Amino acid sequence: MRILLTEDDERLSGYLAEGLGRAGWAVDVAASLEEARAALRAVRYRALVLDLSLPDGDGMDLLRELRRTDRLLPVLILTARVRLSDRVKGLNTGADDYLVKPLALEELVARLAAACRRADVPAEPALTLGRVTLETGSRAFLIDGEIRPLARRETMVLEALLLARGRAVPKQALEEALGSFENDIGANAVEVYVSRLRRRLAEAGLGIRADRGIGYRIVEMESP
Repeated sequence: MRILLTEDDERLSGYLAEGLGRAGWAVDVAASLEEARAALRAVRYRALVLDLSLPDGDGMDLLRELRRTDRLLPVLILTARVRLSDRVKGLNTGADDYLVKPLALEELVARLAAACRRADVPAEPALTLGRVTLETGSRAFLIDGEIRPLARRETMVLEALLLARGRAVPKQALEEALGSFENDIGANAVEVYVSRLRRRLAEAGLGIRADRGIGYRIVEMESP
């Protein structure tokens, strides 16, 4: 799913975005508070990784603003500030986790996944419909309990459809889940990934229905 990373160090942000991308996240990068605010207004993110020392101000101010309007978005502070008082302040202001640089990429991925799982209501280790299961932590795709290969973008589409629990997911929401500001995903590309996923789900008795003008929903197909 799509996350926002605020980091003004171009080299570090590139490294983190690449690593998070390999782990299955679509990443937008904001190098300032102004860019972060604009991104948060434009996109509904799965999580926010927040640096505190930004060129135009303190990330803590953005966290305060965010928590006045959104108390559910997982926020992970990633900063060089190591004092206990800063940790306590960040967590009391509304951060879900407080991480100190330098940090192993593997730990950031694990903590990000954990924060997102905690934010789910109810928190679910797996999303299941019929014979299909998607494990939310590992992103493993299973049919009848057997792991099957599934490309990263098809996995993102499947997760969005399963989270909707039978409701239609707007095409724009799928575009946002798949894309990033640097690599926008168009409506035609969404149709390609949906088509590929349809073929994978058919063997498990599931289908993806297109509701004209609304979006896509995952359904159980009737037995012949």
